[in-house]
Amino acid sequence: MMEFLNNFFSTSQFIPHGHCYLWKPGLVWLHLVSDVLTGFAYYSIPVMLVYFVRKRQDVPFGWIFLMFGTFIVACGTTHLMDVWTLWYPTYWLSGLIKAFTAFVSVLTAIELVPLIPQALALPSPAQLEAANSQLAKEITERIQTEEVLRESEQRWQLALRGNNDGIWDWNVKTNKIFFSSRWKEILGYEDNEICDCLDERLKRVHPDDLGWVTQAIQDYFAQKTPFYTTEHRVLCKDGTYKWILDRGQALWDEDGNVVRMTGTQKDITERKQVEKALSSLLEQLEKKVEERTAELTKINQSLQAEITERQRIEEALRESEQRFRATFHQAAVGIAHVAIDGRWLLVNQRLCDILGYTPEELQLLTFQDITHADDMNADLKYFDQSLADNIQTYSMEKRYFHKDTSIVWVNLTVSLMRELSGEAKYFISVIEDISDRKQWEKQIQASLLEKEVLLKEIYHRVKNNLQVISSLLSLQSAYIKDKDDLVLFKQSQQRIASMALVHEKLYKSQDLAKINFGEYIRDLVASLFAAYEVNGDAIALGINIDDQLFLGLDTAIPCSLIIHELVSNSLKYAFPAGKNGTIYIEINQNLDHEVTMLVSDNGIGLPANFNFKKIASLGWELVDALTNQISGNIDIKGDMGVECRVRFTLI
Repeated sequence: MMEFLNNFFSTSQFIPHGHCYLWKPGLVWLHLVSDVLTGFAYYSIPVMLVYFVRKRQDVPFGWIFLMFGTFIVACGTTHLMDVWTLWYPTYWLSGLIKAFTAFVSVLTAIELVPLIPQALALPSPAQLEAANSQLAKEITERIQTEEVLRESEQRWQLALRGNNDGIWDWNVKTNKIFFSSRWKEILGYEDNEICDCLDERLKRVHPDDLGWVTQAIQDYFAQKTPFYTTEHRVLCKDGTYKWILDRGQALWDEDGNVVRMTGTQKDITERKQVEKALSSLLEQLEKKVEERTAELTKINQSLQAEITERQRIEEALRESEQRFRATFHQAAVGIAHVAIDGRWLLVNQRLCDILGYTPEELQLLTFQDITHADDMNADLKYFDQSLADNIQTYSMEKRYFHKDTSIVWVNLTVSLMRELSGEAKYFISVIEDISDRKQWEKQIQASLLEKEVLLKEIYHRVKNNLQVISSLLSLQSAYIKDKDDLVLFKQSQQRIASMALVHEKLYKSQDLAKINFGEYIRDLVASLFAAYEVNGDAIALGINIDDQLFLGLDTAIPCSLIIHELVSNSLKYAFPAGKNGTIYIEINQNLDHEVTMLVSDNGIGLPANFNFKKIASLGWELVDALTNQISGNIDIKGDMGVECRVRFTLI
């Protein structure tokens, strides 16, 4: 083996290649420089090919470039070997390198044969440029489409947020239903707590309402009704029920089958509570009127004609309230896009119906053009705050001018739409017509005012009639000769006067259902002192009554008659023969609404073993009966003067 290698690399067997050129310097240098430059050129080309293949791994047939590189390196090596053999005749080594070069070149040529059709199938630069142009056009169109879809989605989301209603979308074929976040928020749920199933909606409808709600949907699907609208109760997360105004619009296919239905749900619980409160208030007022009517009937039959008239007025009031409730309804909603300078950019038909303009007419105006002057400053203030990003949305009640110059009251909710850069783009406004509600508020105030006037008139007439009765008793007493009968007449006259004083206080009171009892008692005792011609220097009066004690008619009259009887007894019997003394009255109320009335004097007191229930005295019988009427109890002490204490609980 060593001998083969020695022969293979031996330079003694042959003469150098330079002898062929007779060692002429010019010829030697010509071949030397040419072969060296050619060899270096061959070596640099494969480097570029390898660099290109590594950087562009996406280029097809990368291996052929590597084969070309190998072939070119082998060719360059043969040229360098020609330089070497000028002086060193290692022709076996040179021949081996040429054989290797021949092998690589033949192999590369063979591999090129099937590769040429594939290379010809590659697209030309013109085709690539055309394809790139078409692709760029499609990408541009897709970006524009995505921008339009994104803007449409933003409008839809802002409309949902600006609208205070919940949105639902029911695919009737699949029974899948979409609920907006506001729909879930109304019921107290988070966005992920309710799945998109029809049962999620139906199982929350109140059991008493489910039947007719389902029937309303079926009637609408069968086109028996022109539209679907219901008011029913819906179960919330916390277990309570809310009143919901549910409205929907369906889509029918060519066979007349419903394929889709979309609608809104609005929380009207507050409106229902107001209606219930108004109904309760009307019932209370009607009950009060009936009670006063009964009292008038008992006092004087001659008032029958006026009672009949009062009943006619009550019936008219009930009919008026029924008409009011029948016309009470929820207005529809208008939606608009408003430019930063106030121009109407896009309006829906409902807004046009509210304002009386066509869409084209509105788009030639600004919201400032049709806003009432008294509401302009508040609206512009919110407008500027939104532009300054101080508030996200705002709501207000304001007035618009209808096309026919009439005033339209609306509830306005506004959200600002911004660009991705944060620049203000336009406003989304939700306009709800509340003109009917404003009108109803005026009607309610007028109705309450009428009832207040009626009650005042009743109190005034009762007071006048009681005073007439008192005057008749006074006239009749002039013909009574018997002193005992005269005393009875005067006592009856004073009792009637005390009841008349109650009605006079109610007539003058701001609250027609209650009077300031402390103020009333002071006037009552003053009238008793005047009636009995009491000398203020002889009998002193002490009064301590809670200034915040207010009593209704049913309690005030019995209590006033009790105090009337007790004070009258003290004035008549406690201080005989001009004896001096003091009468003390105290009335207070504790936190448990228990009222204590104390009437005392420091007179001669009561006889031993005194029992007022066994004494044949109208006054004491009246005190006992009136105490039982107010469900109270009485305690009497008479060892040192007289002390009467009555306790009862206010209902």
